[in-house]
Amino acid sequence: MKIEWNQVTRVSQVVAILLFLVVYFIGFAVGRKYENKSVLGNSISVAKFVCADGKSIDAEFYKNFVHINTKKLGSLYLPQTISGSGARYANADESVVFWNKGVAAFITEGDSNFQTYKECLTK
Repeated sequence: MKIEWNQVTRVSQVVAILLFLVVYFIGFAVGRKYENKSVLGNSISVAKFVCADGKSIDAEFYKNFVHINTKKLGSLYLPQTISGSGARYANADESVVFWNKGVAAFITEGDSNFQTYKECLTK
């Protein structure tokens, strides 16, 4: 295969596209990490809650947010909301609410406030 330096070839197009995609995804990953750090600040504490039904909640607490990770819900960042007792974190439409008081936590989902993660304690 002879290299033609003065014209665009199919190989050079593919290499350029692949290079663009690699740089794009690296930038996306670095940018997201920087955004989380600048918006949320440093994490205050990390906890793993083990629930009665064998489920678990990984939680990372920030000043006004919590980052939870569950098998069913995936990864969620929830802002802190008003609570009478303990800490309450909810998404915008309050379809997912994470409650935490001391070593206990639970998650409610939907309008009926059904506890999908209940009797969860830190491990």
